[in-house]
Amino acid sequence: MSKVLITGGAGFIGSNLALYLLKQGFEITVLDSLSHQIHTPNPELYSPLYNSIKDKVNFIMGSVEDKELLYKAIGQNDIIIHYAAETGTGQSMYEINKYNDVNIGGTANLLDLLTNRVHNVKKVVVASSRSIYGEGKYFSKIYGNVYPEARLKTDLDAGFFEPTYKDDNDLTLLATDEDSKIHPSSFYGITKQVQEQMIMTLCPNIGISPIALRYQNVYGPGQSLSNPYTGILSIFSNLILNNKAINIFEDGNESRDFVFISDVVEATFQSIVNEHANNHIFNVGFGTNTSVLEIT
Repeated sequence: MSKVLITGGAGFIGSNLALYLLKQGFEITVLDSLSHQIHTPNPELYSPLYNSIKDKVNFIMGSVEDKELLYKAIGQNDIIIHYAAETGTGQSMYEINKYNDVNIGGTANLLDLLTNRVHNVKKVVVASSRSIYGEGKYFSKIYGNVYPEARLKTDLDAGFFEPTYKDDNDLTLLATDEDSKIHPSSFYGITKQVQEQMIMTLCPNIGISPIALRYQNVYGPGQSLSNPYTGILSIFSNLILNNKAINIFEDGNESRDFVFISDVVEATFQSIVNEHANNHIFNVGFGTNTSVLEIT
C-alpha cells in the first residue's frame, strides 16, 4: 500500500482522484482549506465534493500557506499530488497577492519542507495547466509555427478576434504539444508555470521524482456550478439549470480541449504507478478542439 497526500484534494479533480486511489488500495491524506468559492461557507451541508471524501480519507483542514500544518500533512506519505492552488485566469488578474501566496508561496513551502525536513516522499506530481501556453500554437504561411502574444484590446473592440503574428492575420490553429512555447497571458498562468518549474527543477536534486501534468479543460459530474472560475461548461450548465440565456462573447469561435474527469484521473493514476513517467511533463487532454458555438 502506498500513502498519498493530495493537497487541495477536496476539489473537483482531487476528490475524484482520492476516491479512485482508495479503490486501488492507497491510503489517502487530504489537505484542503475548503475555499468558500468552491465549497460554500458551510461545506458539511452544501459541498458534495467534500462530503464524498470526508469520512474516507485522513482529512486535514488548512492551507499550504501554513508551513507546519503542511509538514504534518506530509507525515509518512510516499507520494504527493500537489493540487492546492487558486484557480481562474480572470480572477488572477486582480487578486495578485492571493494567487502569489497560495500558488507560488505554498509550493515554496512544500519544497522547503521536502528539502530541509525528514520525510518519506519519493514522488511529487504537480498539476500544471494549459494556461501556461497563452494563446497557443499556430501555423503561419509566412513564418511557419508561431506563438501569438495576447490579443490587443483595440483589435477586440474593432471586432477582430483572431490572434495575429507580426504582419500575418491568417493563422491556422495547431495542437499545442509539450514542446510548444510557454508564454502565459494571465497571472494564473504565470503562477502555474512557476509551480511546474519549481517542482521539476528542485525535486531531482533532493532524490524525489517529479512529474508535471498540464491539464486541459477538465469537466464532468460533480463540478461546482456555483464557482464562476471552473470553466464555461459549468457556467453554461448553471445558466441552463436556472432557465437563463447563455451569453456568448466575441464570435464564439474560441476553442478549447475539453477532457472528461475520469480520463484525467486515469492519466494521473498512471503517472503515479508508472516509473517511466518520472521526470517528465505531459499534456492531459482529449486531443480535440471544440468551439464555444459547438458547445451551445
